[in-house]
Amino acid sequence: MLAYTGLVVVLGVLAGLGAALLTWILHATEEIVYGHGEEHGQVLTNGVEAWRMSLGVAVVSIVLALAWWLLRRRVTLVGVEGMVAGKPTPVWGTVANAAFQMIGVGAGLPVGREVAPRELGGLAGERLTARLGNHGLTEHDRRVLIGAAAGAGLAAVYQVPLGGAVFAMELLLAQISTTIAATCLSMSVIAVIVSRVVVDPVHQFAAPMLDSTDWHLLVWALVVGLLLGPFGGWFGDVADHVKATSQRGNLTLLTLPLAGIATAVYAWWFPLVLGNGRAAMQTAFLGIGLGLALATLVGKCLLTMLTLRAGAVGGTLAPGFAAGALSGAILGHLAQLALPGIDVPIASLAVLGAAAVLATSLRGPATGMLMIVGITGQGHDAFAALALAVGAAYATSALRPKLPGVPRPRP
Repeated sequence: MLAYTGLVVVLGVLAGLGAALLTWILHATEEIVYGHGEEHGQVLTNGVEAWRMSLGVAVVSIVLALAWWLLRRRVTLVGVEGMVAGKPTPVWGTVANAAFQMIGVGAGLPVGREVAPRELGGLAGERLTARLGNHGLTEHDRRVLIGAAAGAGLAAVYQVPLGGAVFAMELLLAQISTTIAATCLSMSVIAVIVSRVVVDPVHQFAAPMLDSTDWHLLVWALVVGLLLGPFGGWFGDVADHVKATSQRGNLTLLTLPLAGIATAVYAWWFPLVLGNGRAAMQTAFLGIGLGLALATLVGKCLLTMLTLRAGAVGGTLAPGFAAGALSGAILGHLAQLALPGIDVPIASLAVLGAAAVLATSLRGPATGMLMIVGITGQGHDAFAALALAVGAAYATSALRPKLPGVPRPRP
């Protein structure tokens, strides 16, 4: 038991240091491409010349196409699920892959950044448990420690210890017990604290605080959840499909630069599509017009899927919550047009939409809700409204028809 506890502490520290390193790479890239980083409540693309942003993402897509092509010729990359399943993981290949992801997101590739810290956390867990496999660790212990370390990496980069712990239990391990919960939560808390050598502990988004004692908000939560549930499910279906069929061969040298150029062209007029989705989501919380929200939503969804299909490595967590926030704002604007004289809390609908779409696209209701709580700093008054939105979204998502050419997800 003492050895197991020591591993929890060491892996928490390593996951936190990995997240800090990746965040430093992200911020350094943002400084080069945009001239500044992204702070609490700020939008990265504001005040930056269109040519500078478009040129940055186009050039980096060409460089990363070559980098990933070379990397894949030398090593077989393993994701967190593979690590948990016991597949051997290349150390330096995994570290390089994580760094490439953060450079891509920092320069504007429209994919999520959450995969990289999960992979570094999982790598630390895989390596340490492999070395200590003959010292009393069972196969179950090994799986739990690797999954918890991956969740701790996610927790550290977003400063959401509870969200990272629940992510590990709900989506990576798919089981819970007192020991698993204590392992995941302890490791995530340690990683979050350690990562603060670089990562700002302030909540990442400035957002309205939801008040579930207002029955009007509960009605809006129900409506948002019911309407956005199918969209969230389809977003997750398409994301799974494009990642499973992503270009991994020589064509990456052509497809990824083309995706980068397409992103650069679209971003010239609609720069909020750039990056993992933070700029789009923050703008939705601060206030966004109907036309801009529609253009950003369509562009963000299409370019994220195109970039992942073209051969980039990245996640869909942040693009998912950005799509949800934009969709919630769009519903708010449409309700305002349809119901003149009714006070529609558009920014609050954006928060509810983010939770509904993230939960259904990830197929993790607890993770989706707690991630939104953590990154926006919601208080306990928000839980009933968020739970209602997520629950309603899950109900209608389960009824969505299958998209042509896109396999249905695993149960």
